[in-house]
Amino acid sequence: MSVPTTPRPDITWLRRRIRPGQAPAAPTAAPAAAQQGTSLSLGHTSAPESTTPPAAPASLSLGHTPAAAPASLELGRPANSAAAAAPQGASLSLGRTTTSAPAPAPAPQTTQAPQAPQATQSAPAAAQPSAGLVLGGAAPASPLSGRARKLAQLREKSQREDHEVSLLFPAPGIADVYELNLTDRLLRLSPMQSSVGSLVVSGSTAVAWESVRRVTGGQTVDGHKAGTAVMTAGNRPLVGYHGRDALITLRHVRSLRRAIFINRSSSAMGVRLFSGQTVALPPAADGTQMVLLVHRVGNVLELRAEPVPHSWPDVQVWQEFDFSMTHSAPVSSYGR
Repeated sequence: MSVPTTPRPDITWLRRRIRPGQAPAAPTAAPAAAQQGTSLSLGHTSAPESTTPPAAPASLSLGHTPAAAPASLELGRPANSAAAAAPQGASLSLGRTTTSAPAPAPAPQTTQAPQAPQATQSAPAAAQPSAGLVLGGAAPASPLSGRARKLAQLREKSQREDHEVSLLFPAPGIADVYELNLTDRLLRLSPMQSSVGSLVVSGSTAVAWESVRRVTGGQTVDGHKAGTAVMTAGNRPLVGYHGRDALITLRHVRSLRRAIFINRSSSAMGVRLFSGQTVALPPAADGTQMVLLVHRVGNVLELRAEPVPHSWPDVQVWQEFDFSMTHSAPVSSYGR
């Protein structure tokens, strides 16, 4: 008794499992492979095996999807299909999307020797980059960040200061001058000498300073103060007295615009750097006294000796060099 292997054509929903050793059923006019609709694919997505399948309802696929892969949101690397696929719907694929050529039709059914179906071979996928949303660290750093903007401003300021220094006329250094007097009145420090340690002025009796923000103040060796003190980030005065010596904190020298030191004693006034190099200014003689003017140009300091009458008081000397003291308004002035 022969067992028919072809299902009845009048009953479309009837399917029969083919026993081992029997040939697969011949394709009918209307294959049962239906096109997938809106689906979510988390596995390997292959190309359609048929180019004219009917539409099927939406489904959720977590494995290998051999049916038509509709137009989808791909998170993997897409590949071109070797054959024109049917119209595709919307799906989400999280795996590698590959396409394969249409499988050839199975051999006709015979009762003598069963024939196994031919395996489909995937066509080589042409790697083609697609536009997508970059969520990793491949995006370049924004040049508008606060740190980048601050560094750019510092570089620009340093370039301006170097340009200002290059325009200065040649001047001797502290190693070339022993004393600042009416003959040798000027010396210029190097950028390193102007920014390391502290500049110590001994033998002065009064000092006045002015910051880059035009904040001006003064102090005497006895402790009397006028104007406004300029405080650094370490809560230390930029210029002031430490015992009998006047100091300029060179670490914050960019905040200093200029300073003046007055000597009313009968001894010389000396300047000492962190490296130990020194220079002296003579005491008052013949009714003339030498004041020391420290001026910052770019990133270097210039030390200049200026003669003034010995009879002038400190306030008049400050006014002669345009040091106008600034005063902070009291808190009550703000209505608090």
